[in-house]
Amino acid sequence: MTGATHNPRHGTNGSTMLMLLVVAIAPSIGAASALWLWPGLVGSLIYAACKSLLYGIPAIVAWKTIRRSDTRQGLLRGMRVRPVLFGLVSGILIGAGILVLWYGWLANWSDVPRLVEKIEESGLGGPVRFWLFAAWMCVGNSLLEEFVFRWFIDSSLDRLRTPLALALPLSALIFTMHHVIVLAAYFDTLVVVLGSGGVFVGGLLWSICLRRWRSLVPGWISHAIVDVALVLIAAHALGFGP
Repeated sequence: MTGATHNPRHGTNGSTMLMLLVVAIAPSIGAASALWLWPGLVGSLIYAACKSLLYGIPAIVAWKTIRRSDTRQGLLRGMRVRPVLFGLVSGILIGAGILVLWYGWLANWSDVPRLVEKIEESGLGGPVRFWLFAAWMCVGNSLLEEFVFRWFIDSSLDRLRTPLALALPLSALIFTMHHVIVLAAYFDTLVVVLGSGGVFVGGLLWSICLRRWRSLVPGWISHAIVDVALVLIAAHALGFGP
């Protein structure tokens, strides 16, 4: 995947702004509909429609603007020693911090039975479904989120000539919004606040990775490892882990 964040072929500023706005709010609308407003069939349908917009719009833009050479060069840049090491080290440090924070403090202040109940209600109460979903989240979903919230969002902000000092936190904020809604459905206020802050910092870090190495690879590696830590917490709560 290309790491370039500015591409003059993205279209007019008006179309870029519209697509950016839709992609920015779609996951929040979908999460709120499925988890809070209309749980059940209606919420699930709205969630699916929002997911289609979230991934479909960036995919269309990528199809029209990214050359094969861009993808190849982005992969090559991202697979060098320094970006790979940065992705590994940052992911391990953040993931370890999450585990220490959870087991050292937050687990004792959180309603773990409520968390288990919510996970089971989502159909992930069985070990096979849970681990299949966990594998997808750590590998596939993390890549898709890097593609959408880093490549598409950051390149759109660049196309709109957003100053870097504003673009980085704005991109991280867009990444954080729907996570707040999801976290609030599973956790108490303290975890929601701390977790949202962590998501925001992660968004900043992975945007910097993209701009530093012009590749999604280091951010994806870091993101995937962080998701592994979250999966381990959920697995332990369900009794699927050590």
